[in-house]
Amino acid sequence: MSVSAIVSKLDLSKIFNLSANLLIASFQRQSTKDIDHLYECLREGSRVPAGKLTNDKTGNVIPLYLQLDRTNYRGKFNKRNFLKAVQILLEKFAQKGDGNEQISKLGMRTSPISGEILINVPAGMRVDEEINVLMVSVLPHEESLVIRLLFVEGHEADR
Repeated sequence: MSVSAIVSKLDLSKIFNLSANLLIASFQRQSTKDIDHLYECLREGSRVPAGKLTNDKTGNVIPLYLQLDRTNYRGKFNKRNFLKAVQILLEKFAQKGDGNEQISKLGMRTSPISGEILINVPAGMRVDEEINVLMVSVLPHEESLVIRLLFVEGHEADR
């Protein structure tokens, strides 16, 4: 079964929890040195190995990667601002993740072309005079899943 087919069978709460857990493991449960390295890799545009998803029934393993898209970021991009945006996003996830009922109300958008699933949890922050909005998506890619941190334009987050 393809990764896209597997992802299409996951419900929003599983996608939400997978994304939240991966972000917590990557940005809160690592040493400062590891977080610094992760930031540098993401800043450079690398797709960073971040774990694996194992199907308990079949034993199939899907590698997980973390990637950053800062195309729509406005203002000075640095580690401090990036980690602040991730922290705000994790706080939003914690507020929304208080139960499956709340998660199901979030909604998600799926690209019919790529199969990418955008989780509707926008985390906005001001950098100087610019507003930046960080969101998370899950992109099926070949034989893996890519959890993407996306800076989107403010009006895109309102859709």
